[in-house]
Amino acid sequence: MSTASFHVQEHRIPACHVREYAGSTVDQEDVLQLHVKQYTPRGLPDPVPAHALTLIAAHAVGFPKELYEPLWGELLARSPVPIRGIWIADVANMGMSGAINEDKLSMDCSWMDHPRDLLLLINHFRTEMPRPLIGIGHSFGGTIMANLAYLHPRLLTSIIFLDPVMQLSPPPMGFNADPPGPVNFMLYRDDMWPSRSAAADAHKRLFKNWDPRCRDLMMRFGFRDLPTALYPTLPENADPSNPPVTLTTTKYHDVLGQVRQNFTGPSPSSSVNDTNPQINRQTHADLNPTLSTLPLYRPEPPSTLFKLPSLRPSALFLLGESSYLNLSDLRPAIKTCGTGVGGSGGGEEGKVKEIILPKRGHFFPFEDVVGTAGFVAGSLY
Repeated sequence: MSTASFHVQEHRIPACHVREYAGSTVDQEDVLQLHVKQYTPRGLPDPVPAHALTLIAAHAVGFPKELYEPLWGELLARSPVPIRGIWIADVANMGMSGAINEDKLSMDCSWMDHPRDLLLLINHFRTEMPRPLIGIGHSFGGTIMANLAYLHPRLLTSIIFLDPVMQLSPPPMGFNADPPGPVNFMLYRDDMWPSRSAAADAHKRLFKNWDPRCRDLMMRFGFRDLPTALYPTLPENADPSNPPVTLTTTKYHDVLGQVRQNFTGPSPSSSVNDTNPQINRQTHADLNPTLSTLPLYRPEPPSTLFKLPSLRPSALFLLGESSYLNLSDLRPAIKTCGTGVGGSGGGEEGKVKEIILPKRGHFFPFEDVVGTAGFVAGSLY
Protein backbone atom coordinates (compact mmCIF):
# COMPACT_ATOMS: atom_id res chain seq x y z
CA MET A 1 0.00 0.00 0.00
CA SER A 2 1.11 3.58 -0.68
CA THR A 3 0.75 4.54 2.98
CA ALA A 4 2.40 1.46 4.54
CA SER A 5 5.30 3.58 5.76
CA PHE A 6 3.09 6.23 7.37
CA HIS A 7 0.51 6.82 10.04
CA VAL A 8 -2.20 8.81 8.23
CA GLN A 9 -4.45 11.27 10.03
CA GLU A 10 -7.28 13.29 8.51
CA HIS A 11 -8.21 16.78 9.65
CA ARG A 12 -10.79 19.43 8.85
CA ILE A 13 -9.97 23.06 9.48
CA PRO A 14 -11.63 26.35 8.47
CA ALA A 15 -10.32 28.00 5.32
CA CYS A 16 -9.29 31.65 5.22
CA HIS A 17 -11.88 34.41 5.28
CA VAL A 18 -12.31 36.66 3.21
CA ARG A 19 -11.90 34.83 -0.14
CA GLU A 20 -10.15 36.60 -3.02
CA TYR A 21 -13.28 36.79 -5.20
CA ALA A 22 -16.77 37.58 -3.96
CA GLY A 23 -18.17 34.89 -6.27
CA SER A 24 -16.18 32.09 -4.66
CA THR A 25 -19.06 31.19 -2.35
CA VAL A 26 -22.83 31.36 -2.46
CA ASP A 27 -22.76 33.72 0.52
CA GLN A 28 -19.63 35.74 1.30
CA GLU A 29 -19.99 34.84 4.97
CA ASP A 30 -19.94 31.08 4.27
CA VAL A 31 -17.18 29.24 6.12
CA LEU A 32 -15.33 26.81 3.87
CA GLN A 33 -13.46 23.79 5.21
CA LEU A 34 -10.19 22.18 4.14
CA HIS A 35 -9.75 18.42 4.14
CA VAL A 36 -6.17 17.76 5.24
CA LYS A 37 -4.06 14.62 5.40
CA GLN A 38 -1.05 14.29 7.67
CA TYR A 39 1.49 11.57 6.89
CA THR A 40 3.76 10.73 9.83
CA PRO A 41 6.53 8.21 9.12
CA ARG A 42 6.35 5.04 11.17
CA GLY A 43 9.32 4.38 13.42
CA LEU A 44 10.30 8.02 13.95
CA PRO A 45 12.91 8.22 16.71
CA ASP A 46 11.87 9.75 20.02
CA PRO A 47 12.83 12.50 20.33
CA VAL A 48 12.57 13.46 16.67
CA PRO A 49 15.87 14.99 15.47
CA ALA A 50 15.78 18.76 15.43
CA HIS A 51 16.82 18.85 11.77
CA ALA A 52 13.94 16.58 10.66
CA LEU A 53 11.96 18.13 7.81
CA THR A 54 8.28 19.00 7.64
CA LEU A 55 6.95 18.92 4.07
CA ILE A 56 3.98 21.03 2.97
CA ALA A 57 2.56 19.98 -0.40
CA ALA A 58 0.07 21.29 -2.94
CA HIS A 59 -1.61 19.23 -5.68
CA ALA A 60 -2.37 19.87 -9.35
CA VAL A 61 -5.68 21.31 -10.57
CA GLY A 62 -8.48 18.79 -10.22
CA PHE A 63 -6.33 15.90 -9.02
CA PRO A 64 -6.88 14.46 -5.53
CA LYS A 65 -4.14 14.94 -2.97
CA GLU A 66 -3.93 11.17 -2.40
CA LEU A 67 -2.30 10.65 -5.82
CA TYR A 68 1.00 11.76 -4.30
CA GLU A 69 1.09 8.99 -1.69
CA PRO A 70 3.40 6.78 -3.80
CA LEU A 71 5.75 9.75 -4.16
CA TRP A 72 5.78 10.25 -0.38
CA GLY A 73 6.65 6.60 0.18
CA GLU A 74 9.48 6.63 -2.35
CA LEU A 75 10.74 9.95 -1.03
CA LEU A 76 10.80 8.66 2.55
CA ALA A 77 12.93 5.70 1.45
CA ARG A 78 15.45 8.00 -0.29
CA SER A 79 15.58 11.12 1.86
CA PRO A 80 19.07 11.85 3.21
CA VAL A 81 17.54 13.57 6.25
CA PRO A 82 14.70 12.49 8.57
CA ILE A 83 11.17 13.51 7.57
CA ARG A 84 8.98 14.53 10.49
CA GLY A 85 5.77 14.61 8.48
CA ILE A 86 4.11 15.45 5.18
CA TRP A 87 0.97 17.60 5.05
CA ILE A 88 -1.32 18.22 2.09
CA ALA A 89 -4.80 19.71 1.79
CA ASP A 90 -7.28 19.62 -1.07
CA VAL A 91 -7.93 23.12 -2.40
CA ALA A 92 -11.29 24.35 -1.05
CA ASN A 93 -13.25 23.64 -4.25
CA MET A 94 -11.47 20.40 -5.20
CA GLY A 95 -11.14 16.83 -3.97
CA MET A 96 -12.56 16.05 -0.55
CA SER A 97 -12.55 19.74 0.38
CA GLY A 98 -14.81 20.39 -2.59
CA ALA A 99 -17.12 17.56 -1.54
CA ILE A 100 -17.35 18.97 1.99
CA ASN A 101 -18.02 22.49 0.67
CA GLU A 102 -20.21 21.60 -2.32
CA ASP A 103 -23.34 23.36 -1.00
CA LYS A 104 -21.40 26.59 -0.38
CA LEU A 105 -19.29 26.86 -3.51
CA SER A 106 -20.17 29.24 -6.31
CA MET A 107 -18.59 29.67 -9.74
CA ASP A 108 -15.43 31.67 -9.16
CA CYS A 109 -12.13 30.82 -7.53
CA SER A 110 -8.66 32.24 -7.05
CA TRP A 111 -5.38 30.39 -6.72
CA MET A 112 -4.39 33.05 -4.18
CA ASP A 113 -6.81 31.67 -1.58
CA HIS A 114 -4.89 28.43 -1.03
CA PRO A 115 -1.58 30.08 -0.03
CA ARG A 116 -3.51 31.89 2.71
CA ASP A 117 -5.26 28.64 3.65
CA LEU A 118 -1.87 26.90 3.94
CA LEU A 119 -0.52 29.69 6.11
CA LEU A 120 -3.46 29.19 8.47
CA LEU A 121 -2.92 25.42 8.32
CA ILE A 122 0.71 25.78 9.38
CA ASN A 123 -0.23 28.16 12.16
CA HIS A 124 -3.03 25.84 13.34
CA PHE A 125 -0.70 22.82 13.60
CA ARG A 126 2.43 24.75 14.53
CA THR A 127 3.38 22.42 17.40
CA GLU A 128 3.42 19.44 15.01
CA MET A 129 5.35 21.08 12.19
CA PRO A 130 8.41 22.91 13.48
CA ARG A 131 10.87 24.28 10.98
CA PRO A 132 12.54 23.57 8.66
CA LEU A 133 9.50 23.60 6.39
CA ILE A 134 9.89 22.45 2.78
CA GLY A 135 7.28 23.23 0.14
CA ILE A 136 6.45 20.85 -2.72
CA GLY A 137 4.01 21.91 -5.41
CA HIS A 138 2.89 20.27 -8.65
CA SER A 139 1.38 22.26 -11.53
CA PHE A 140 -0.73 25.07 -10.06
CA GLY A 141 0.39 23.72 -6.68
CA GLY A 142 3.86 25.06 -7.49
CA THR A 143 2.40 28.49 -8.14
CA ILE A 144 0.56 28.23 -4.83
CA MET A 145 3.81 27.39 -3.01
CA ALA A 146 5.59 30.38 -4.54
CA ASN A 147 2.81 32.67 -3.37
CA LEU A 148 2.94 31.17 0.11
CA ALA A 149 6.60 32.18 0.15
CA TYR A 150 5.71 35.66 -1.11
CA LEU A 151 3.23 35.97 1.77
CA HIS A 152 5.87 34.99 4.33
CA PRO A 153 9.40 34.95 2.90
CA ARG A 154 11.05 33.26 5.92
CA LEU A 155 8.44 30.52 6.32
CA LEU A 156 9.80 27.95 3.86
CA THR A 157 13.44 26.90 3.74
CA SER A 158 13.13 25.59 0.18
CA ILE A 159 10.56 24.78 -2.49
CA ILE A 160 10.49 21.90 -4.95
CA PHE A 161 8.54 22.96 -8.04
CA LEU A 162 7.15 20.07 -10.10
CA ASP A 163 6.32 21.57 -13.52
CA PRO A 164 4.78 24.74 -12.00
CA VAL A 165 2.25 26.81 -13.94
CA MET A 166 4.19 30.04 -14.32
CA GLN A 167 3.74 31.51 -17.79
CA LEU A 168 2.67 34.70 -19.51
CA SER A 169 -0.14 33.27 -21.63
CA PRO A 170 -2.83 30.70 -20.84
CA PRO A 171 -2.81 27.32 -22.63
CA PRO A 172 -4.66 27.00 -25.97
CA MET A 173 -8.44 27.14 -25.61
CA GLY A 174 -9.60 26.99 -29.22
CA PHE A 175 -9.84 30.76 -29.75
CA ASN A 176 -9.63 31.78 -33.40
CA ALA A 177 -6.93 29.57 -34.99
CA ASP A 178 -5.65 28.15 -31.69
CA PRO A 179 -6.12 24.41 -31.20
CA PRO A 180 -8.24 23.11 -28.32
CA GLY A 181 -6.38 22.52 -25.06
CA PRO A 182 -6.84 20.96 -21.61
CA VAL A 183 -9.60 23.40 -20.70
CA ASN A 184 -11.70 22.32 -23.68
CA PHE A 185 -11.18 18.67 -22.83
CA MET A 186 -12.29 19.19 -19.24
CA LEU A 187 -15.39 21.18 -20.14
CA TYR A 188 -16.71 18.72 -22.72
CA ARG A 189 -15.63 15.45 -21.12
CA ASP A 190 -18.06 12.93 -19.66
CA ASP A 191 -18.46 13.22 -15.92
CA MET A 192 -20.78 10.36 -14.98
CA TRP A 193 -20.35 6.61 -15.42
CA PRO A 194 -22.67 3.73 -14.49
CA SER A 195 -20.11 2.23 -12.07
CA ARG A 196 -16.59 2.70 -10.77
CA SER A 197 -15.35 -0.09 -13.01
CA ALA A 198 -16.91 1.65 -16.02
CA ALA A 199 -15.09 4.84 -15.04
CA ALA A 200 -11.85 2.86 -14.84
CA ASP A 201 -12.41 1.42 -18.32
CA ALA A 202 -13.15 4.88 -19.73
CA HIS A 203 -9.86 6.26 -18.38
CA LYS A 204 -7.50 3.43 -19.29
CA ARG A 205 -6.03 5.35 -22.19
CA LEU A 206 -5.73 8.62 -20.28
CA PHE A 207 -3.81 7.02 -17.40
CA LYS A 208 -2.01 4.31 -19.38
CA ASN A 209 1.46 5.71 -18.63
CA TRP A 210 0.82 6.22 -14.94
CA ASP A 211 2.41 4.23 -12.15
CA PRO A 212 -0.17 1.53 -11.26
CA ARG A 213 -0.29 2.83 -7.68
CA CYS A 214 -1.31 6.30 -8.84
CA ARG A 215 -3.86 4.84 -11.23
CA ASP A 216 -5.45 2.81 -8.42
CA LEU A 217 -5.53 5.85 -6.14
CA MET A 218 -7.19 7.89 -8.89
CA MET A 219 -9.97 5.34 -9.11
CA ARG A 220 -10.42 5.41 -5.33
CA PHE A 221 -10.25 9.15 -4.72
CA GLY A 222 -10.80 10.81 -8.09
CA PHE A 223 -14.41 9.63 -8.34
CA ARG A 224 -17.42 9.84 -6.01
CA ASP A 225 -20.48 7.70 -5.71
CA LEU A 226 -23.78 9.32 -6.62
CA PRO A 227 -25.83 11.07 -5.35
CA THR A 228 -23.95 14.38 -5.07
CA ALA A 229 -25.05 18.02 -5.06
CA LEU A 230 -24.47 18.16 -8.83
CA TYR A 231 -26.28 14.84 -9.43
CA PRO A 232 -28.70 14.56 -6.50
CA THR A 233 -30.71 11.60 -7.79
CA LEU A 234 -29.63 8.16 -8.91
CA PRO A 235 -30.37 7.39 -12.56
CA GLU A 236 -33.22 5.00 -13.24
CA ASN A 237 -32.21 1.35 -12.90
CA ALA A 238 -29.03 2.27 -10.97
CA ASP A 239 -27.76 -0.35 -8.52
CA PRO A 240 -27.39 1.30 -5.06
CA SER A 241 -24.87 -1.37 -4.06
CA ASN A 242 -22.71 -0.52 -7.10
CA PRO A 243 -23.78 3.06 -7.78
CA PRO A 244 -22.86 5.37 -10.65
CA VAL A 245 -19.89 7.65 -10.06
CA THR A 246 -18.89 11.18 -10.99
CA LEU A 247 -15.69 13.19 -10.65
CA THR A 248 -14.75 14.10 -7.08
CA THR A 249 -13.67 17.52 -8.33
CA THR A 250 -16.51 18.51 -10.62
CA LYS A 251 -15.46 19.22 -14.18
CA TYR A 252 -16.81 22.75 -13.76
CA HIS A 253 -14.53 23.50 -10.81
CA ASP A 254 -11.67 21.88 -12.69
CA VAL A 255 -12.27 24.34 -15.53
CA LEU A 256 -12.64 27.23 -13.08
CA GLY A 257 -9.27 26.27 -11.65
CA GLN A 258 -7.69 26.72 -15.07
CA VAL A 259 -9.39 29.86 -16.38
CA ARG A 260 -11.46 32.80 -15.11
CA GLN A 261 -14.20 34.51 -17.07
CA ASN A 262 -14.00 38.06 -18.37
CA PHE A 263 -17.26 38.06 -20.28
CA THR A 264 -18.10 41.65 -19.32
CA GLY A 265 -14.71 43.07 -20.37
CA PRO A 266 -14.01 45.37 -23.31
CA SER A 267 -15.11 44.08 -26.69
CA PRO A 268 -12.54 42.44 -28.98
CA SER A 269 -12.86 45.44 -31.31
CA SER A 270 -11.28 47.63 -28.64
CA SER A 271 -7.73 48.66 -29.33
CA VAL A 272 -5.07 46.84 -27.31
CA ASN A 273 -3.29 50.20 -27.22
CA ASP A 274 -6.20 51.83 -25.44
CA THR A 275 -4.64 53.63 -22.47
CA ASN A 276 -7.89 53.58 -20.54
CA PRO A 277 -9.54 50.15 -20.96
CA GLN A 278 -12.85 49.85 -19.17
CA ILE A 279 -11.94 47.23 -16.56
CA ASN A 280 -14.31 46.56 -13.69
CA ARG A 281 -12.00 47.13 -10.74
CA GLN A 282 -14.48 45.58 -8.32
CA THR A 283 -14.47 42.20 -10.03
CA HIS A 284 -11.39 42.10 -12.32
CA ALA A 285 -8.75 44.29 -10.71
CA ASP A 286 -6.14 41.60 -11.41
CA LEU A 287 -6.74 41.66 -15.19
CA ASN A 288 -3.78 42.76 -17.31
CA PRO A 289 -5.09 45.74 -19.32
CA THR A 290 -3.22 44.61 -22.45
CA LEU A 291 -5.23 41.36 -22.37
CA SER A 292 -8.50 42.92 -21.28
CA THR A 293 -10.42 41.87 -24.41
CA LEU A 294 -9.84 38.15 -23.85
CA PRO A 295 -12.99 36.43 -22.56
CA LEU A 296 -10.95 34.08 -20.35
CA TYR A 297 -7.77 34.64 -18.38
CA ARG A 298 -5.83 33.42 -15.34
CA PRO A 299 -3.94 36.14 -13.44
CA GLU A 300 -1.76 34.07 -11.12
CA PRO A 301 0.73 32.41 -13.54
CA PRO A 302 2.16 35.67 -14.96
CA SER A 303 2.06 37.57 -11.68
CA THR A 304 3.91 34.73 -9.94
CA LEU A 305 6.46 34.57 -12.76
CA PHE A 306 7.18 38.30 -12.55
CA LYS A 307 7.93 38.06 -8.80
CA LEU A 308 10.40 35.15 -9.01
CA PRO A 309 13.43 37.44 -8.49
CA SER A 310 12.18 38.12 -4.94
CA LEU A 311 11.70 34.43 -4.02
CA ARG A 312 13.47 33.86 -0.70
CA PRO A 313 13.53 30.04 -0.30
CA SER A 314 16.00 28.02 -2.31
CA ALA A 315 14.29 26.35 -5.26
CA LEU A 316 14.46 23.25 -7.42
CA PHE A 317 12.54 23.46 -10.70
CA LEU A 318 11.83 19.93 -11.95
CA LEU A 319 10.34 20.27 -15.44
CA GLY A 320 8.96 17.84 -18.00
CA GLU A 321 10.61 18.23 -21.40
CA SER A 322 7.30 17.39 -23.12
CA SER A 323 5.09 19.43 -20.80
CA TYR A 324 2.16 21.22 -22.43
CA LEU A 325 3.09 24.33 -20.41
CA ASN A 326 4.94 27.21 -22.01
CA LEU A 327 8.43 26.48 -20.69
CA SER A 328 9.85 29.17 -22.98
CA ASP A 329 8.39 31.68 -20.49
CA LEU A 330 9.52 29.89 -17.34
CA ARG A 331 13.09 28.86 -18.17
CA PRO A 332 14.44 32.43 -18.65
CA ALA A 333 12.63 33.45 -15.45
CA ILE A 334 14.38 30.66 -13.52
CA LYS A 335 17.71 32.33 -14.34
CA THR A 336 16.60 35.45 -12.43
CA CYS A 337 14.80 33.56 -9.64
CA GLY A 338 16.02 34.79 -6.26
CA THR A 339 18.36 37.41 -7.70
CA GLY A 340 16.28 40.44 -6.74
CA VAL A 341 15.72 42.38 -3.54
CA GLY A 342 14.69 39.98 -0.77
CA GLY A 343 15.58 36.91 -2.86
CA SER A 344 17.74 33.89 -2.10
CA GLY A 345 20.70 34.89 -4.24
CA GLY A 346 19.72 32.73 -7.18
CA GLY A 347 21.61 30.11 -9.13
CA GLU A 348 25.01 31.82 -8.84
CA GLU A 349 24.86 31.30 -5.07
CA GLY A 350 23.66 27.71 -5.42
CA LYS A 351 20.10 28.50 -4.33
CA VAL A 352 18.22 27.76 -7.57
CA LYS A 353 18.52 24.68 -9.75
CA GLU A 354 16.70 23.51 -12.88
CA ILE A 355 16.37 19.88 -14.00
CA ILE A 356 14.67 18.84 -17.24
CA LEU A 357 13.21 15.33 -17.36
CA PRO A 358 13.69 14.04 -20.94
CA LYS A 359 10.53 12.89 -22.72
CA ARG A 360 8.39 13.46 -19.64
CA GLY A 361 5.15 15.43 -19.70
CA HIS A 362 3.30 17.50 -17.14
CA PHE A 363 2.19 14.49 -15.11
CA PHE A 364 5.60 12.94 -14.49
CA PRO A 365 4.99 12.74 -10.69
CA PHE A 366 2.32 10.12 -11.48
CA GLU A 367 4.27 8.42 -14.27
CA ASP A 368 7.86 8.25 -13.00
CA VAL A 369 7.30 8.18 -9.25
CA VAL A 370 10.68 6.63 -8.42
CA GLY A 371 12.63 9.01 -10.65
CA THR A 372 10.77 12.05 -9.31
CA ALA A 373 11.40 10.95 -5.72
CA GLY A 374 15.11 10.58 -6.46
CA PHE A 375 15.44 14.14 -7.74
CA VAL A 376 13.37 15.56 -4.89
CA ALA A 377 15.37 13.61 -2.28
CA GLY A 378 18.57 14.96 -3.78
CA SER A 379 17.42 18.51 -3.05
CA LEU A 380 16.59 17.89 0.64
CA TYR A 381 19.11 18.99 3.22
